[in-house]
Amino acid sequence: MSLDFILFDEAGKKNTEKSLEIAKKNAEILNIKNIVIASTSGFTAKKALDYFNPKEYNLVVVTHNYGFKEKKPQEMDEKTQQELKSKGINIVTGTLAFSGVDSALQKKFGYWDFLALYAKVLRIVFCDGIKVCQEIMLMAADAGAIPLGDNIITVAGTGAGADTVCQILSSSSRKFLDSRVKAIFAKPK
Repeated sequence: MSLDFILFDEAGKKNTEKSLEIAKKNAEILNIKNIVIASTSGFTAKKALDYFNPKEYNLVVVTHNYGFKEKKPQEMDEKTQQELKSKGINIVTGTLAFSGVDSALQKKFGYWDFLALYAKVLRIVFCDGIKVCQEIMLMAADAGAIPLGDNIITVAGTGAGADTVCQILSSSSRKFLDSRVKAIFAKPK
């Protein structure tokens, strides 16, 4: 079997099923059992259950931090979180690895630090999903939800759903430079 790669014509939620299919196939080929998925509402997390059995995979879902959206303390409601947890999904919610206090300073004073600049460059040069794939890997590693120094599969997207899949060598945020994006299996043009 050979690895699957795809370049989507457009970004967005409509690519979720294909992204998860590619993530699953490549995880099987590479014998990777740690799968980290970005999900704000729970849509992508629920779809992931069609591809990844939590009894066979360490399925980790990373949400936005509390207060990310000003009008809603947490985008993924408690009922959805409990449903996902009951099915064996580990949910990680924490400060976004590439923002936090720095994003408050940027909004208030126009201050750009290295992380904000790095995240912006990733979005421009690659796509939103590549930035998110790296960020959720760090958040999952910092929370102890995935092993450090292992190959993992990350699934993220642009806005809602999934359109980006990567293989990443994991690290904690303090050892970020030890991490490696080893393959980009899916992304929008």
